[in-house]
Amino acid sequence: MPRRTTAPVPVALAALAALAGLTACSAEPAPPAAPAAPQHRPAAVPVTTALPADVADMVLPTTGEQTRWTQGLDAFGRLAADTAVRACLAETRTPAPPHEPPAFVRFSEIPDLPFIGRNGFNGVIVPGSADPAPDRPAAGAGQQQVQNRCMDTGRTVDQSLRTLYVKLQGQWFQEEAGLRRHPQVVAALRGFGPCLAAHKVEAADENAFFALVDRRLQDGDTAGEHALAGTYATCMKPVEDVRGELRRALGERFRAAHRQEIAALGTALPARIRDLERRYSVRISFPAL
Repeated sequence: MPRRTTAPVPVALAALAALAGLTACSAEPAPPAAPAAPQHRPAAVPVTTALPADVADMVLPTTGEQTRWTQGLDAFGRLAADTAVRACLAETRTPAPPHEPPAFVRFSEIPDLPFIGRNGFNGVIVPGSADPAPDRPAAGAGQQQVQNRCMDTGRTVDQSLRTLYVKLQGQWFQEEAGLRRHPQVVAALRGFGPCLAAHKVEAADENAFFALVDRRLQDGDTAGEHALAGTYATCMKPVEDVRGELRRALGERFRAAHRQEIAALGTALPARIRDLERRYSVRISFPAL
C-alpha cells in the first residue's frame, strides 16, 4: 500500500495486506504505516472487541491510543474481504495465491508510543484471520481467472465499509499531517536525532531511523528491533507532547466543522460493521496493551 500523505514520512516496508491488490487505496490521503516485517505470520497481542463509545474515534484519531480503533476498523474490512475471497475460491476448490494474513498496521504520523515501546514495530495479526497460503506453482489461466474474480469480490466487500468513512478520514489525515510543519513541532523534531545519538543509534532523522528498523526486521533481529522501538518511544515523546496538544485542538475544530458527517457515521458505521460480522462470521477487534 503506497504512502498517502503530504508530509515527509519515514521509510517503511509495504503494509501487510489480505491479498495482493485487495486493499485498493482511495485517492484520499492517509498517514503512512509503520514498518511491517514481510513473509512471516505477525505476532498476536491482546485485543478488545467492543466498539468505542464515540464511533468517530475509529475514523478521526487524535492520539496514538485512538489509532488502535482506526487500525481495527481498517483491518476489519480486510478481514471480511479475505473471508469473502476464501469462500469464493472454495466454491471451485481454487487455491488462494500466496499472501500475508490481515494485520493491524500502525500510523507513523500519530505514533502509539506505549504500544510501540511494548510490542515493537512489527505487524500484529488480526484474530480470526487464516494462515498464509502456502507457496504453490503458478496458477493456470483458468485458476487465475477465478482468483481475479474472487479478489474483485473481496475488494467490493472492503470498499462497502471504507466508502462510509474514507473521504472524511482522508480530509482529517491531510489536515493532521500539516502539523509536522508547525513551528513548535519543527523545533521539537530537532531533538529527535540527538536523542537517538545519545542512545547510540546511528540515525540522523526519522527516515534513517526507519530504514534501520526495516533492516532489523528483514534480518529477523527481534531483539534489535525491540530495542530500537524502545528508543523511538523515548525520543519521540517530547515531539508527541507538543504535537499531541496541537492535534487535540485541531481535532476539536475539525469535528465541529464536520458535525453532520460524523453524526451520520454514528448510525451507518456500526450497522455496516454488524452486517459484515453476520454475513462473514467474523468479529471486529482492536489491538490493546
